[in-house]
Parts: sequence; C-alpha cells; structure tokens
Amino acid sequence: MTENKPLLLITRPQKQSEQLLDDLIKRLGRVPRFIISPMIYIKDLKASLPKKLINPFIFTSQNAVNILSKSTSQRGDVHCVGHKVANLAKLNGFDVISISETIEKMIESGLPEKCTYLRGEQVTTDISSISSANIDEYILYAQVLLEITNETKSEISKGCIIPVYSENMANHLVNCISSQNDHIIVVCISNKVSKPFEQCGFKNIIVSPKPSSDAMISALAIRL
Repeated sequence: MTENKPLLLITRPQKQSEQLLDDLIKRLGRVPRFIISPMIYIKDLKASLPKKLINPFIFTSQNAVNILSKSTSQRGDVHCVGHKVANLAKLNGFDVISISETIEKMIESGLPEKCTYLRGEQVTTDISSISSANIDEYILYAQVLLEITNETKSEISKGCIIPVYSENMANHLVNCISSQNDHIIVVCISNKVSKPFEQCGFKNIIVSPKPSSDAMISALAIRL
C-alpha cells in the first residue's frame, strides 16, 4: 500500500526541508514517503555591517533572520514577508510590526522613509527598484546550487512530487531533470516560480493558490 503513495522529493536547504516535512506530517497525521535531497546550500557571506543599522529592518527570508541574529546584537522593529519569517524574527528578539504575504503587498502597504533590507544575493523582486523608500541593503548570504545525486536522479525517474519555492530552484531543476518529465509533479509557490517549467514544457505544474507556506502545505497535502 505504502509503495503506491506518491514520493515527495524535498530539495530545499536542509533546515527548511526538515521544517517542511514536519509541517506536512502535522497536516497529514502521518509520515509521507519522502526523500530530503538538498540542491541548495545557504552560504553566509560574512557581510561587513555598520555598528548601527537603520531601523526598521525588512526580512523576506528565514536565512536573513538567522544570519543577522548571529552577526549583531542590534534588535528593533521589523517588516516581514510570511508568517514563518515573522515567527523566527520574534524568537530572535525582533519586534514584528507588519507581516505581508508578498514583497509587492509589503510595498503597497507602505514602507518607512528609511529602513534596512537584509537579503540574499539572489532575489525574485528588487525592492529598491519599486519602492520610493530610502533603503540600505546588505547581502548576507548566497544560494549555492548543489549537484543532483545519483540516488535522487533514480527516484525522480520513477516519479515524484517536488515543491518549488524560488525561481532559482526552478531553473536549477529544469537544468537537472530530463525532458521526459511526464511522471513529475512540480508544486510551485507562485506563477513566477512556475514559468521556467512552463517554458520547458512540463506537463504537471501546480501553482499554490497563495504564495504562502500554509498554502503550499495544503497544495502538497491533498496530493500525498
């Protein structure tokens, strides 16, 4: 019976992969068939930061929260994208003053005249280019792409479901997966993330109804 259940292939960085699996287990009430095979490594760039950063901060990823928390004792008000990012910020002593579903919605709601954006090297949306706020930016980390393992290639060839949270990961998967992809289901967090798969002719593309962790969990749970 178990072998008939779909295989979940989680390619996120190790910590996020484990968190995603925990969330799914809670939602399903059981452990799905799964493989954790990270295809991205988060590299701390050891950014040179001033002694005093301009408050408030903008966090759009858990990676930025983790790295900044270890890099400085400074805390203060923060604007966050996503509840998971906000919850982690709270755990690390920051005061969350707003939580937005997407970066675009955060900007629509209005950013302070001056603030600090802590981010990764690769971003889906360039906040500075679409916001009138005076934003200090510090690049804290890079997403280093990892080669796909032979074990993972073998499992993919049998069919699987892959959650995809970024364009960077989508493009990497497209480059790694054979054009024979009818047996693969990709569940994407947004239309923007689904584009690389559409352009390469993937047949089984599911887009989360909302660009949020909870919506992704729901989209995955009903297929597992």
